[in-house]
Amino acid sequence: CDGLGTNFEVDPQLIVPNDELSVSGGAIAPFASGSSRYYERLLEAVCEDNGIDANAPWAELSAKHRKLLLHGSGRNRKVQVQYKNRYGRRRSYHATYEGAIPHVQRRHQETDSDSARDRWEGYMREVPCRHCDGARLRPLSLAVTVDGHNIAEICGMSIRDAAETLGGLHLSDRDQLIAAEVM
Repeated sequence: CDGLGTNFEVDPQLIVPNDELSVSGGAIAPFASGSSRYYERLLEAVCEDNGIDANAPWAELSAKHRKLLLHGSGRNRKVQVQYKNRYGRRRSYHATYEGAIPHVQRRHQETDSDSARDRWEGYMREVPCRHCDGARLRPLSLAVTVDGHNIAEICGMSIRDAAETLGGLHLSDRDQLIAAEVM
């Protein structure tokens, strides 16, 4: 979390805000908007390759199919994407589908543009850091305790509770020596 106490995490409900839409109807929001037909074609190929009905509402897809579309296959498995170009010729290429959630995470991490970062954060929620639990300190710092309390716990207390806790400390001779050096 780089000392912020929070991280951005992709929220599947923001990726698919309307589960009545189908995959071909734009259910996967990050791929629904845009002038490029790349993701539309890629999703069609993934659905065809995995036996997913692209016209069925998202809510009616199996959990396995929804997981595949959100998280990808976890392998570098390529699908064959076929389309007609503007001259009516059939073209095809092979592409890897990473999944909507990894795609949003990657694009958010890689961008240098504030406006693009804001766009990707529209599919994310700010959550407490899993390592520091929002305390904004490294686990090593949180491991240091005095009378069973770490600094984040003391700082999270009301002034009255913190004063009572600190006033009631029973320090060993060693701890008293360390406290005297700090003062």
